[in-house]
Amino acid sequence: MFGSEMLAGVALTTLPSVRMPGSILGPIAGLMGYVYNMLFDGLHGMMSVGVLGVAIIIFTLIVKIILFPLMVKQQKSSFKMQLLQPELDKIKNKYKGKSDQLSQQKMAMEMQDFQKKNGINLMGGCLPLLVQLPILYALFFLFQNAYVYVDVIGQNYTEIANAILQIPEGLRMEVFGPYAQTFVDAYKKVDIIKAGGFDLSRVGDIVMLVNYLGVDDWTTIMSQLGAHGNGLVELLAAKNNIETFLTIPLVSTAGLTWPGVIIPVMAAISTFAQSKIMMVMTPSANADPNNPAMAMTKTMTYVMPFMMGFFCISMPAGLGLYWTISNIFGIIQQVILQKYYKKKFMGEAAQNG
Repeated sequence: MFGSEMLAGVALTTLPSVRMPGSILGPIAGLMGYVYNMLFDGLHGMMSVGVLGVAIIIFTLIVKIILFPLMVKQQKSSFKMQLLQPELDKIKNKYKGKSDQLSQQKMAMEMQDFQKKNGINLMGGCLPLLVQLPILYALFFLFQNAYVYVDVIGQNYTEIANAILQIPEGLRMEVFGPYAQTFVDAYKKVDIIKAGGFDLSRVGDIVMLVNYLGVDDWTTIMSQLGAHGNGLVELLAAKNNIETFLTIPLVSTAGLTWPGVIIPVMAAISTFAQSKIMMVMTPSANADPNNPAMAMTKTMTYVMPFMMGFFCISMPAGLGLYWTISNIFGIIQQVILQKYYKKKFMGEAAQNG
């Protein structure tokens, strides 16, 4: 059995995790974890409640600033597409009624040349999303295993694990055994569990269990431990203060119960709002019922919010918070850039005219 002296023997950088990113996403997650840890440490020195949530909001802003050049390119291409839509319609009308393969190929090539000549990139609208996909996937691991990347959380989990080891072995096995079995059943096919099994006498294994347990689990556990759980009271309070933002535990899955369900709902609403605003800002493209790209955009405007809301139900709430805040910042960027390019291109058109 390990005692409290084992705290110093467990390096936070080597805390085990049942799931970690692979060789491609690993460096991305590691870099973001490093930045996030520095940000978290700075905030933790100034506040003791809701640090994780505030850090996510600021971190999201940093990511949006880094991706801002791509957003600029997307908005510029989108607005130029809107202004030049009448010219594109002329090319389409030129081949109207000609459905043979040769005519369709000529029309496609002519439109492609026109877009290239005027600096229109049809992939510009997809690029920011494509770049964000690996970031989102890496953030999934970061928020799911926050104790691995954030030193303060790792320290707290290790202290909780050592406090659990001070509980008499019989009582420890009786209270934590069922949760440990559920944990092993859920991850029995994962390499770290297959290789070393699971032992409630190992600090590292208990740390993984601490990360697995939810708020309701701890309520039941503390009621069963009685006076033997006194050593956990302050540590669990610190854990709750760090990880909870506006009453929502950000390292746990959002789920469909209150208040976690707020996250998937807000993720869905913000996704819809951002897509809808983008459609409103491109009225000329929306007016073309035969535009297959716009038909797809309209479909995704209503499908994507449901998809994101559904995904966020089973994801760490912190990831859903990141996506929601990212959408809000994205809406602000869209409005500002749209106004800027409208003024810029309209002014150029007036001078050329």
